[in-house]
Formats: sequence, C-alpha cells, structure tokens
Amino acid sequence: MKKVYVIAHTHWDLEWYFTRQHARVQFAYHMDEVLQALATNKIDYYLVDGQMSILDDYLQTAPEKRSIITQFVQAGRLFIGPWYTQIDEMVTSGEAIVRNLQLGHQVAQGLGGEMPVGYLPDSFGQGQDMPKIYNGFDITKAVFWRGMPKEKSARYFYWTSDDDSQVLVANLRNGYPVGTELIESDDYAALLHKISSDTDSNDLVLPVGGDQRPVDFNLKARIAAANQAVPEYHLAESTYPEFFAQLQKNKDLPHYQGEFVDASTSKIHRGIYSSRADLKQIYDQLERCLTDTIEPLMAIAQYHGVPAKPGIVADLWKTVARGQAHDSSGGSNSDETNDDIRQRGVVALQSADALKAYLLRKLSSHVAAPLDLFFWNPAPTTAKRIFTAIVATRQPSFILQNAAGETVPFEVTHQEKVDMAVIRHDPQTMTPDIFYNTTVAIPLTIPATDWLGLHVAEQNTAPALRPVQSTIENAFYQLSFTDHTLTLTDKRTGRVYPNFITVEDGGDEGDTYDYSPAYHDWVLSLVFDQADVKGQQGTYQSHLCLTGHWLVPADLQARTEHHAQTAIPYSMTFTLQADDPTIGFTAALDNTAKDHRMRLVLHTDVAASDSFADTPFGMIQRPVVDPHLKDWQAIGYKEEPTTLRPMIHLANTHDDQHSWTFLGLGEKDFQIIGEHFNDLAITLFRGVGYLGRPDLKRRPGDASGLQTKYVPTPDSQLLGHRVFKGGICLDPTFSPAVLQARHHQLAQDSLYFQQQTLDRFTSPIQYFPINENPQALVHHPLLDLHAPGVVVSSLTATQDGTGLVLRLYNPTKTTIAAPGTLDLMQNSNICALNLNDRVRSVLASTTKSLTLAAMRPGEIRSYGIYPIQ
Repeated sequence: MKKVYVIAHTHWDLEWYFTRQHARVQFAYHMDEVLQALATNKIDYYLVDGQMSILDDYLQTAPEKRSIITQFVQAGRLFIGPWYTQIDEMVTSGEAIVRNLQLGHQVAQGLGGEMPVGYLPDSFGQGQDMPKIYNGFDITKAVFWRGMPKEKSARYFYWTSDDDSQVLVANLRNGYPVGTELIESDDYAALLHKISSDTDSNDLVLPVGGDQRPVDFNLKARIAAANQAVPEYHLAESTYPEFFAQLQKNKDLPHYQGEFVDASTSKIHRGIYSSRADLKQIYDQLERCLTDTIEPLMAIAQYHGVPAKPGIVADLWKTVARGQAHDSSGGSNSDETNDDIRQRGVVALQSADALKAYLLRKLSSHVAAPLDLFFWNPAPTTAKRIFTAIVATRQPSFILQNAAGETVPFEVTHQEKVDMAVIRHDPQTMTPDIFYNTTVAIPLTIPATDWLGLHVAEQNTAPALRPVQSTIENAFYQLSFTDHTLTLTDKRTGRVYPNFITVEDGGDEGDTYDYSPAYHDWVLSLVFDQADVKGQQGTYQSHLCLTGHWLVPADLQARTEHHAQTAIPYSMTFTLQADDPTIGFTAALDNTAKDHRMRLVLHTDVAASDSFADTPFGMIQRPVVDPHLKDWQAIGYKEEPTTLRPMIHLANTHDDQHSWTFLGLGEKDFQIIGEHFNDLAITLFRGVGYLGRPDLKRRPGDASGLQTKYVPTPDSQLLGHRVFKGGICLDPTFSPAVLQARHHQLAQDSLYFQQQTLDRFTSPIQYFPINENPQALVHHPLLDLHAPGVVVSSLTATQDGTGLVLRLYNPTKTTIAAPGTLDLMQNSNICALNLNDRVRSVLASTTKSLTLAAMRPGEIRSYGIYPIQ
C-alpha cells in the first residue's frame, strides 16, 4: 500500500497582477479562517507557504492573533517559515538570500519556530548553490516544483552542491496546486496515479492548496472518500517534516547536482531575467549599498563611538526581500504593482543614502585640524585605487595635503561654479556668493577597515584643465574613435579590436514573463559611426564620450515593414583608471520605441562552447547551445530552451588564451551569440506591453499569468530616459576571485566627507547641524584579510553587536589548499558560524592572526570575530 501525506497549504503571492495591498486584505481574512479551522479541528495541520512576510503584515493589523498563532506553531499544527519571502533564485545575490532566510528565521522564532524545510514551490528555476545555503541554516530537506530536465525526472532525490552539501528534495512535478483535484474532482484514482509517477517510493506527498486559495474545510471528508474509492492508497493529513522522516528511509533515491532551469513539467520563463530592467537595477543597487557600504561602515563606526542602528538595516533588508520575491523580482506584474515595487525600492535607497551620509558626517565631526577631507575603506582588504570626490572651495584652485603636510597628487576632472546667494524675487538685487565644486581623481591607498584624512589648502590660481581629444589610454588599453570607428587596443598583447562593441536592437513580441522574437523580426546592429566624440586624457582617470542617435522601428508594425525612422538619442561614456584593467562604461539613452530589446554586444576573439557566470556563491559553466534546443517540442517542454542565461554580477567567455568579462551593475541577462559563438550579448532592457501573451514563437500555447485576460502593461515598455552602467575586462586567463574583486571595486562608490560650510546641500540633511561625535576620530582598523583566491561576501556586525561576521567563499570547483591569513588589530576570539550567525565551533582564542584552513570547492565560510575589550 502506498501512503499519501496530504499537506494542507496555501500559496500566497505577495503581489502579482494585484498589488500587495489587495493581497494583504484578503490574507487578513484568510488567516482568520486558518486559525478557525485549526481551532475547530476541521484540519489537523496547515502550511503558510513557507514565508513570514505575509504573517508579518498580518500581525501588524491583528496583533491580538500573535498568541494563538504561537500556540499552534508550538503545538506542531501550524507550519511557518523558513523564508521571509520566496525568492527568485536566479538573479538574487548570495547575501540577499542569506538575509532573507535570517529574517524568516528571526520572525518565525518569535512565533514558535520555523519549519526546517527549504520550501520554494514556485520559483522559476533552482540555483546550484541552494543545497549549501540550506545546509548553512541546518536545513537538510527541500521542496520545489519547476526546472527539472528530462534526464533528471525523479520525484524524490538528493540534491548536492559543489561543496558536497546535500538536501533531500521532494519535487512537486505536478505543481503545488495538484491537490485541488482531491477537493474538486471525484476521480481520485487519476490523481493518485499522477502523483505516483517517476518514483518507486511508497511514501508520496500530496499538497492541497493553490494560489490565494481559501482553507478547505471539507478536507477530512474528501480524504475519507478517496481512501474508500482507491484502497491501494492510504491518505492522511500530514506535514513535510513527517513526510521527509519517512522518505529518508528509502535507500535507493538518485543523486543530482547543479542548477535546474528546464521547462519539462512547467514553464520556466528564462526571459524573466531581463523583464523590468529598471526594477532589477534598483534592487541590485540597494543590495550592493547594504553589503558593500552600510553594513561594514556601521560595524566599523561602532568602534568609533557611533551606535549602530540595526533596526533600520533590518527594515531595508525586508524591502529587499519583498522586492526580490518570486513575481516581484521578475517584474511579471501589473503596472500598478510594479510601480509599488519601484517606489518601495526608491524609498529604501533614500534611507540607505541618508544612513551612509550621516555615518560619514558623524565619524568626521571630531577631528583635529587641519584635516578636513576624509576617505573611508570599509572593506576587509586594503584599497589601492583611484578615489573620486567633489571638493567645495571658495577659490577655484587648491592643493591636497596629508597629515604630515606633504602634497598629495590629484587631477581635476570637472569643475562647476556655484552661486549660493540668498535668493530674491528680483535677481538683480542678489549679492553673489560664489564657490566652486570640483570633481577630483586621487590615487589613494587606505588600509582595510580604516580611513585617510587630507587637508584642502585653497589657492587663487586657475585649475589645470585637460585637453579634449579622441583617444584615451592607460597601462592596459587604448580606446580611440577615428574614421568613424571605435577601436579598442589591448596594449599587453597588441591585439586591435575595431568596433569591439555594438548595440543590437531586435523585436520583442513576448510579455513580462518571456522574451520572444517578433513574428516578423528585423534585427539591427547599431554602431557609433555617426557619433560625436569628446575625450579627456588624464593621469589618473580618462573619459571618452560618444553621443548621437540611432534609428530603429517605432513598434512591431514598423519592424515588419523594415521601417526605421524613430530616433533613440544616446551617449556612451568609457572610463579608464590608472593601473586598472576594467573599462568602465555608462550608457544613457532615451527609449522612444516599443516592443523591442536592446543588447550590448562585445565582439570577442573567443569561439565559445560554454558560457560562464557567477551564481550567489560560486560560478557556473553552461553550454552555448541548450541540449534540447532542437527536440524540445517533441519531448514536451513547455517553452523553447533558449540560452538566455542569468548572472548576478558577471558574465564571461574564455578559452586558453583570452578571457572577456562583462561586470554588471544591475544587468542580469546575457547570451553567447554569433556564427562562431564569439559575441557576448548583455541585455540592457526589453520593452513589452502585456503581462502575458499567448502563442509566442518560443512559448506556444496559453498566455502565462492569466490565460483568459490580456493585462496591458504600457509602463513595461520602459519608455523614457534609461541609464546602464558596468565594466569590461580583457584578460589572458579567467580568475573568478579576481573578477569579483574588480566588480566590488567598480560598484563601490568613493566614501568621503568634507568638513566645509560652503555647500550645505551635499546631502538633504547636511543643511542641519549635528552634535560632534564624543569620541575623537583616530585610526582604529579592525582586521586585514590576505586571501586573494577567495571572494569576500560580506562584513557586518554580529546580531548581538559584540563582534564582526566576515563571510568568504571559494568561487571555484577546486580546493584552495592555503587560502591565506586574517590579521586582527587586537586580541580576539574567532569562531566558525553557520549562515544564521550561530556559533558552530571555536577556532582560536585570544589571537591576532588566523591562518585560513583549506577551502573546499564552492565552500562558504563565516567567521565570527569577537574582540576582547
């Protein structure tokens, strides 16, 4: 006899074609019914979708329900967590995933404890790093639906990541709503035979619930009817922990490894990585601001007498989590919902910016003269690079001096004359009050977790201006625009690449779920041959700016007619820093066309068979042609397995002699294209006008989302001004750790503050005075990491504020035998932590140095550092 574990649940989208506000109201009544059903024993157990955000919202308006929820959780009848929201695994950073689970655990612990199962029933694809992330939270069981390839069709299996972490998986091959058939159909046999496929196990799981589905008060009666109708099965109400306790007794389950992004049993929506590029940029920027700046700077500030505000940071992470929930992250929503997601992100960025500005100002408020310009390095490694700053002075010229009075070299890249006169209705009565805002580039070396102070000494001379030219260069590259051609020269190899970068414009007759080429497509390769050029060569920083416009089809009809008369104005600025192998770029354009996709295309000298990209805590290699590209319809895939691929921060193509890398600052979608697969295409954006469309070229059949209603999304055309930033690297070899370090440097804004009274609007709160920090600013570095082969994921304060958490990972598939050392500036105790910052073991006591033990392939490691006061 087969035993069927019936699990009552709901799947509750935070927002979708409806807003979060609509969902909150319905959930408030839904949760009341759940508690009623449990209290009256209409159901024995209930699973609240594995996420805490909906309960968090519920308890804000119904705090009186906290005790009864806690009672049912502690009794093992109501199952909550472990997530705060159900993430999109493919474009969410490792730290954002970790903080999501930390928040979920924290909220669930306040209500009796989380379900110890990695529950993501609807994510569009399963990332290769999830087993090790789950194990980092002591989770060894997982549930999901989408993504399994034809070759890996087992319903129950063990899933292993590259560091040998492992979880036991229940794959809901028939979807999380399959159990609604138990309630709505009397053909019990068909349902039970359906959920028995692809497994020899006699223990089967049957989830009963669905999207925003109410409680099934008649569940017990339907189970009894099924047991009577199909005696070879026995159905009983149960829970995932109970089911897995039985399933793990099966000794013959297969073992799988890697990511799962195939559409064998359900749509997977690989085109979602580029939907609503504007939202992905906002939340990527917010992630980076929190992990690269706010958290480490706040942790350091504590040791300079500035109290931490963990509540503000936790609130910001909740915003990130909500914005990276399954549908929210994809942008596959109504315009009204996407507008809400966007506004939440913008508000969070304002809070993060205010926190950064206050910390920098407060830290710089108690310093002995003459230092008045302060730069910070919150990273655990020394920063040696070009820093930029805007310096306010009364005179147009100045010099910079260090604490010893020595002159520090710099160069002026831009200067603006500002009049801060008291405003009057009649401008003729205003008394000028002139000062200068001067943007400078300064080569600095700042030790890890430390600062550097300079003095601005004004001079009454004219600043040196850089000549305008059409060629720029540094030690690595030369970029020139001559004879209407943009040419890149790699000075290390002498290789010359004319028109090394172009922009591809093609039709998109897809929807917010999927890119799909137009039925009558016309793909244009846009070059810079008619651009105006303005270059400035500097010693430390150089710029080459191309401006012009491209002509493209206005819409799908114009594309069908090969009619390109709609102008898209653009500017493309390349930046070279001294001794920096990254070419920075900023692309700004005014999108005036609809239903199209624009991609940045790098024309490389690599004929690729595979692409490479980073994942939350590692790297992944993928074929440039999907194995099922030709037979996907014959084998029943729900959509064409195009090789659109996700990335977190970087995409790469390389061979034994050449490596080309794109470093993204919000771009999440790439593909290797070209006759010889030598072009690396990065999606900047795509514009579409509907939530879902039926019968796409690469996704035939019903529309995704709502099958019976067109939902127009004109805002998803992304008309208007758009800005994209990133970096390009050419190297002889491929080194993931080096590239991640470059990305960190590219993404890191210069953290500086000038003590001055000329410009009172460097931040919105700069106008108002603050009290001096009671503790004078002195050098108090905390640690220094020397481990070039590993990636720094984060540096933050421990949850109790007594120490620091340093998280690292090995991005490669090989063991790093001797990763390096960690030097501390005062005696400390060092512990190994799990990903929830709980102590696993003590590594060293009362020490100032730690030699890092060998790191397994893909290993994530968290160190708890507790200074002895």
